[in-house]
Amino acid sequence: IFVNRKGAVTHVRVAEANIVNYINNQLVHLPNRQEIAFTMARRFGFPGADELFQRQFATFFASGDYKNAALMAARCKSGALRTPATIQQFKSVPVQPGQTSPVLTYFSTLLEHSDKLNALEAVELVRPVVQQQRRELIEKWLKEDKLECSEELGDIVKPLDTRFALSIYLRATVHQKVIACFVETGQFDQVMAYAKKTGYQADYTALLQNMLLANPEGATNFAKGLLEGPNGQPLIDINQVVKIFMEQNRLQETTSILLEALKGNRPDQSALQTQLLAMNLQQAPKVAEAILQMNMLTHYDKAYIGQLCEKAGLMQWALEHYQDPSDLKRVMLHAHQMTPEFLVNYFSRMPPETALECLTDLLRHNRQNLQVVVQVAIKYHEQIG
Repeated sequence: IFVNRKGAVTHVRVAEANIVNYINNQLVHLPNRQEIAFTMARRFGFPGADELFQRQFATFFASGDYKNAALMAARCKSGALRTPATIQQFKSVPVQPGQTSPVLTYFSTLLEHSDKLNALEAVELVRPVVQQQRRELIEKWLKEDKLECSEELGDIVKPLDTRFALSIYLRATVHQKVIACFVETGQFDQVMAYAKKTGYQADYTALLQNMLLANPEGATNFAKGLLEGPNGQPLIDINQVVKIFMEQNRLQETTSILLEALKGNRPDQSALQTQLLAMNLQQAPKVAEAILQMNMLTHYDKAYIGQLCEKAGLMQWALEHYQDPSDLKRVMLHAHQMTPEFLVNYFSRMPPETALECLTDLLRHNRQNLQVVVQVAIKYHEQIG
């Protein structure tokens, strides 16, 4: 910016893209114009000197001066020398005993003299560092933002440290793997927050399936979080959750999830209540009995659960669920599996005619039931008649 004698303010800007070409092609009276052009391109990062950089690079590389060859690649701002071919060229040089490998010299020079490594360079540098378990180097480069992050880079780093991989996936906006890392590290609340912030519709079904194989407890907690959802709105259908877990025969985890989801005892969840009780009656009767004792579910299919209770040998619970007289009389024949207190109290809820028939069957089936029959007769003779 300058002001001329007339007071006019003028703003002048150098056309950086044209400087090198101008020196080479217009200043023909300067015998060292190529050297000047190259020096300015190297010092100020002006474009247009790719051919000069390539020549210098080739000269240094041929003479074994790998440090300066790498410096040429770093200072060539167009990136013309930072290619897979260049990396392979450095990798192909045999490492001399007691000396730093040329490819490591190349990458260290790029780290020192450029803003950051591109995606390919980052992958090539980090892969051997991960093999050497050098967490501190990766942490340093990530903090200094020296690596262009990509999904491939995250995949390489993940076996070493999931936190580093998460940082890389976040920067590379690899949504699915960001969420997978949140799940793996137990940051379930971050899953919802991230999905809301980015608008990403995660495949929670696939996430749960994969996680269940590696971390059943974590998958269970994640499923509960998904079913609770932001503002009480589930992010996954509960029937799908049950299917995923039961396909892996995860009855304990499924039970835990359903108990949490069904604690509201809503009529519209009657089928799920029935499924919860049925699964446990068929595979874990003691757990089913504990659930029934909690008295938290009231909308399930009573007749069906009564049948399953009877098959599981839970005769008292079978009686609690049956209404049909034929069912009641059949189960009463297993009175020896019930406590006398329960039987006596249960007769108070039976229709008089059914109660008489059951008392008769009890005596006919086993004379050891005499004491219970007498207690019932004494206590409810007016009610039964």
